[in-house]
Amino acid sequence: MLSEGMEQFDRPGSDTAFDTLAERGDARRGFLRGQWFTGADRRVVAYGDAGKPLAGFALVERRKGPLRLAEIAGCYWPFRGVPLDATTEELATALPGMGKDLGWAWRLGPAEAGDPALDTLVSAAQRAGWQVLTRQLGTVYELDLAALDASGDWPSAKTQRKNRWRKRRLEDEGGAIRTEVFTGSDWTVGQRDAMAAIEAASWLGGLADGGDTKFRDPAMRAYWEALCADAALAPMLFGSVMWIGEIPAAFTFGVEAGDTRYYIANNYDERFTRFGPGRVLLYEDFARAAERGIARISWGLGDAGYKGEMGAVPGPAMVDLLFVRGGLLATLLRRWWERKA
Repeated sequence: MLSEGMEQFDRPGSDTAFDTLAERGDARRGFLRGQWFTGADRRVVAYGDAGKPLAGFALVERRKGPLRLAEIAGCYWPFRGVPLDATTEELATALPGMGKDLGWAWRLGPAEAGDPALDTLVSAAQRAGWQVLTRQLGTVYELDLAALDASGDWPSAKTQRKNRWRKRRLEDEGGAIRTEVFTGSDWTVGQRDAMAAIEAASWLGGLADGGDTKFRDPAMRAYWEALCADAALAPMLFGSVMWIGEIPAAFTFGVEAGDTRYYIANNYDERFTRFGPGRVLLYEDFARAAERGIARISWGLGDAGYKGEMGAVPGPAMVDLLFVRGGLLATLLRRWWERKA
């Protein structure tokens, strides 16, 4: 028999519970809705008293080295996460009943260290009998957009002159510049085709394996398109495409939640490398974000050079977590997990 209040929610694993958790949790994690986890093998929900959903686990089965284990599903960036609306105590009480679903070991990563929801999950899991092994993946670069915008000196006058020069040279190269801005609610097939064409003409297009493309790869493109079916999630997707004459030259793409913009991808056509169309478009994108009241740009791992030049600084560590039941097994796995590249 369902406990009191359970009838308010669909059975464990439903999109409704995931949507409820995303709406009630941290606004910066509001994109972790049911549709975000398209492609998961299975979904399970930890429930508390009176049928309150506490945490949603969208899982895929993967092989990791010698292990076959459940992993939290989702695209690589911004990160993988568990939609959560619970105290540590509530979740620690509910998690022992999830042992069969989560198994003897399960993985969550990449994830931002220091995220309050992640800290709650880790603490609750430890109380419920899991050991948590941590592997460092790198550092997230971010812009404190609110502080930079408030300073009144960003971008600097020198940078603004440089960008005006870049735009003149780009127009000399290919024709008039125009920029199309979209969300997932009005994102067109033509814009997605343009983004795929930019990826093909970028440095990724020269890689033998085709590179990690988001729109040239049919499966990944289908994933992003599927997110637009959720009327609450679609407006969180954002992007822009710069055209030079009739040539799609650069794009940005990401997800915006709460006061944060997470950049999933930005790229440009290699033929225009000398004049930095990607930088020009990013500065315009950041200006639009500041006008919307966005306080933080989360920009992912790597490329510290150009990101630092544009105002980004090192932010939280990106970590990969392995939750293991049993101290002996955790001891055996710890050295392998923490050194694995």
